[in-house]
Amino acid sequence: MGPLEELLLVLCALCGGACAASVITISGEVGGQAVLPCRTVAENAGGVTWFLENPKEEVLSCNTDVPSNPRYSRLNGSSLVITDLRLEDERLYGCKDCSETADTPAQVQLKVTSGPHNITFLISPTKTLPNGTHYTSRGANMNFTCSSSAIPEPTNSIGLNAGTQSELFDWVNASLLAFNVSNIAANYQGNYTCTVVNPLSKKTLVRTLQLLVYRPPDSHMECGVNYTGVPSGLSLTCTWLGGYPSPLLQWEYNGDTLSNGTSDTLVVTLNGSRYDDGQTFTCRGRHLTNEVKEATCTVQLGYPVPQSQVLRTCLKGENVTLSCSVLRANPPAVITWLRNLSQPNVEIQSGTKYQIVQISSSMVSYLTIVNCSKEEDEGSYICVTNNGVATQDFYIWLDVTTPHNIIGLVSAILILFLIVVALIVGSILYCDPQLYIKANPFRKGASEVLILVESEEEDEMQQVDDSVVNTEYTDAATSSPATANGNICKHQVLFHNPPDDISPNLLSEVSEETDSENAEENL
Repeated sequence: MGPLEELLLVLCALCGGACAASVITISGEVGGQAVLPCRTVAENAGGVTWFLENPKEEVLSCNTDVPSNPRYSRLNGSSLVITDLRLEDERLYGCKDCSETADTPAQVQLKVTSGPHNITFLISPTKTLPNGTHYTSRGANMNFTCSSSAIPEPTNSIGLNAGTQSELFDWVNASLLAFNVSNIAANYQGNYTCTVVNPLSKKTLVRTLQLLVYRPPDSHMECGVNYTGVPSGLSLTCTWLGGYPSPLLQWEYNGDTLSNGTSDTLVVTLNGSRYDDGQTFTCRGRHLTNEVKEATCTVQLGYPVPQSQVLRTCLKGENVTLSCSVLRANPPAVITWLRNLSQPNVEIQSGTKYQIVQISSSMVSYLTIVNCSKEEDEGSYICVTNNGVATQDFYIWLDVTTPHNIIGLVSAILILFLIVVALIVGSILYCDPQLYIKANPFRKGASEVLILVESEEEDEMQQVDDSVVNTEYTDAATSSPATANGNICKHQVLFHNPPDDISPNLLSEVSEETDSENAEENL
């Protein structure tokens, strides 16, 4: 008798037979054995008979120790042991003391279990790798099915174990569990487990399938070439990121394969001196998914083309900056400066005398020569551009000149100019002193400018613009001999665009004298 049966007997004794009418359940698996305790009699009872309920049938008699069925036997004089259990053994069993004559109700319910057996776990549609791993593509519609045979109906569940996270997808109290996942995502990759548990025997059966969710790279394929720094060393790099698993990449040249491998990045090293300007290399990528079958990118080599000024000049003791830029180069070129003076092709290092500034992004280099010296710095400087494919040089000649006394020369020229101007002005004033009086802006009445023209100059004034005002002005020259004889001296006055502030008195005088002259002529 097991611990459970002993516990039941103790409880039954304590309750004084009140528990005699209750039914306990004992389970056993097909092919196994079950022990049914008799709770209504003491363990050392003289004899116990076992019977079946509905219909009543005696299976173990009091009068014999040899049962009619070899699968039945006694344990400790009272318990019934059934071996090689079968499904038909699942019945209600009862027991009583052989001395009792009254009917005794059955007290034990025997449950015969089976399974779970033959568990089947399917994930479809998938493809299978050589190691048995299933894989599908991102966005596919997936069907999950788990089935088994068990008595009674088992508990069936399917869950996902993705690294450190677990998720229960679905469960059911049935032998068959099926569901669908639409547009499966990349994070649904992991180990899927189907678990079937018999609720009575607690027997558990587990089946696990690994599912990989493939996805194509989510980025564009990128190609590039770099100069390794080693003479004629080139590095071709092809990158295609974001895919699972990694794509198959392959570098090709003129249809020949240079290198290949399954990776997100493929690098191959070449000797650039073997290739000419404009040579093209192709990187080809393939992925297992059907979304993107193939992708390509190319790299074209290019010689460096340096450019700068051929001639530069520096004043002695001053600083000068030489510049050198690369018009085109693939891969980008490295710029160095050489000094061809005492030792040919001696590379210039940045320091106190020479200062070098490199701008790699635009392939430009600046060389500043501090405190130019004709003996040390004049001569040829070489801008060397190298990108592993070719080396191109550009020669720059630096001319160092000694500054002259420019300030003294300019001062002498200015003084000479002032002297010449003074001589010209003095000569003019000496020859015609009245010129100063006429040109003096501070002279009284200077604002009233009159142009006096003699009669003999009338013909020359006929070419004057129509805007010129022609007016005769007569005055009496008292000190002139002509006046003494009663003669009048006539002048013709031309006002060329007379100013607005001309004296009205002057205009009235001119008008009156003109009228007087006309009257005398009429006489």
